[in-house]
Amino acid sequence: MSPTYKDIQQSLRQYATLERKRKIEWFFKTGKWQYGEGDQFIGVSNPDVRKVARQYEDISLDEIELLLHSPIHEDRLCALIILVNQNDKAYSEAQKQIVNLYIVNLAFINNWDLVDLSAHYILGKAIYDGIQSKDILDTLAHSPVLWERRVSIISTFYFIHKGNIDDTLRLSKVLLSDTEDLMHKAVGWALREAWKKDAPRVEAFLRENYPHIPRTTLRYAIESIEENKRKRFLRGEF
Repeated sequence: MSPTYKDIQQSLRQYATLERKRKIEWFFKTGKWQYGEGDQFIGVSNPDVRKVARQYEDISLDEIELLLHSPIHEDRLCALIILVNQNDKAYSEAQKQIVNLYIVNLAFINNWDLVDLSAHYILGKAIYDGIQSKDILDTLAHSPVLWERRVSIISTFYFIHKGNIDDTLRLSKVLLSDTEDLMHKAVGWALREAWKKDAPRVEAFLRENYPHIPRTTLRYAIESIEENKRKRFLRGEF
């Protein structure tokens, strides 16, 4: 008999502890008015979630989707880890089904860790491979939903790793006006990785847009460069 999403849920709950649940809820800011408000955890560590994901790596996409619809964070995390692992081995038709499932279910990819472990590996890869139009990144970058905007910039990490930073710079400029700290960090992180591939272009971008760059974004973007140069950037001395 083929495994179901309920089998995965049962396996995950064997690793759950109340102490870890409390720590994770604090870490992911689930309090009133915080970004993770309403997210529910059962207290399973990431290594244990990955262990369960490996046990069920061949489960069907239908069952993955059901697991992704769970209100429990660790269930959704496990679903995405399985999806990423399947996508890594998928040929074009299967990859198309996976990215379509991903896009249709973006509402359930609703915390920074869920975005960061999946967006570039699934959506970014599909765009790079010509399976999905990159127009979706611009749509997501203008979304009122924080997590969809984060998906847009994190997806470009796949391009960065392939040596192409064009879309990273283009979307970063769009997102510089974002008011969310989690976006300031994500854009800065992307620019830092892009710097490693093409330092002159990223430096020129930072100089050109300096008055509009949130401080957090700037700090993230330049944290790996030579210290004296980094300090000059922070002071606006070019």
